[in-house]
Amino acid sequence: MKIVYCLIDSSQAGGMERSICCKANYFADVMGYDVTIIATDRESRENFFDFSSKIHFFDLCINYRELDGLPFFKRLKNQIQKRKEHRLRLEQILKKIQADIVVSTCTHEVSMLCKMKDGSRKIAESHLSKDHKKVDVSLSNQSLLSKIFTLITDFRRKRFLKYYDALVVLSESEKRLWKGFNNRIVSIPNSLPFFYDSTTDCTQKRVISVGRLSKEKGFSYLIDAWRSVSQKYSDWELVIFGNGVELEILQKQISDLGLKNNIRIHSSVKNISDEYLKSSLYVMPSISEAFGLVLPEAMSCGLPCIAFKCSDGLSEIIKDDENGFLVETRNIDKLSEKISFLIENEQLRKQMGQNARASIQRFLPENIMPQWIDLFSKIIKQ
Repeated sequence: MKIVYCLIDSSQAGGMERSICCKANYFADVMGYDVTIIATDRESRENFFDFSSKIHFFDLCINYRELDGLPFFKRLKNQIQKRKEHRLRLEQILKKIQADIVVSTCTHEVSMLCKMKDGSRKIAESHLSKDHKKVDVSLSNQSLLSKIFTLITDFRRKRFLKYYDALVVLSESEKRLWKGFNNRIVSIPNSLPFFYDSTTDCTQKRVISVGRLSKEKGFSYLIDAWRSVSQKYSDWELVIFGNGVELEILQKQISDLGLKNNIRIHSSVKNISDEYLKSSLYVMPSISEAFGLVLPEAMSCGLPCIAFKCSDGLSEIIKDDENGFLVETRNIDKLSEKISFLIENEQLRKQMGQNARASIQRFLPENIMPQWIDLFSKIIKQ
């Protein structure tokens, strides 16, 4: 079987890229499928995650990132030209590959891929919550005109989902939200990228958080919450791993709050599991999240988790009071309260970590990937 994934940049260190890497590697190495990944903005950078050597890579060299920061009308003009180039180059390469299945990650290609006559079946795979763009726009510093254009574009893209053979979302909660956008909506969560024998003993005085340094990931809320935590537990530290445009802003916030000795921000690392194993608690302060692959990752290493309940889908991962806590979104006081509670209660912290590791095994590849294989089979046969 020939499978193609379309995405922006396979060199990025995000959850979507890790998820695509896990699936593509499984299909190539375990199932023996012919797998190709087509990017628009890779620009010859090395892949961040360890993709199988059996996977083929193509960069269409569209480089949508060149539009960032341009004045509205200039950006609109250049975007129209780039989309024409994108459609032409993508259709040419798909006709050459002759794939059985082509998967859109619901980015730039979503409105054009579904109409291409290359002989393949088309699947749209959403890695973001349905209302992600609304949250993103509410947090941005764009002009009003740019915000309106962004929301209109998002609405237009969603209309094209009905032309796909299936729409895959990450949770049953998201499946309910997307009802009506496609006749075949399937919920398939991300699979665990690792599940090692070793686990943390939850005795290290360190709390960890991982993610892109952008506003919707909510690290500013976590830093504010840590101010209260550090006043009581000055010997504990918070470490954040990630890259992004908010780095300098977050560093200034840390400095202004006098927390430079208690909070560290590090660049993304490939072996993030090593960092989980050095920690005792994971916190995810996102205010927009469909699934949050970092939660199963951390839980597989024996870490209890605390997260803002920014979507009902997180309840399918964190069971409140069993393997972690869900806190009202943006409630900094409650967030610091739950962090402090688990710092104070080492035995409970350890028990929740054990519960987390046990509960998360349902996301192992052997439990998740057959769902994809079954979906592929049904779509091809229909």
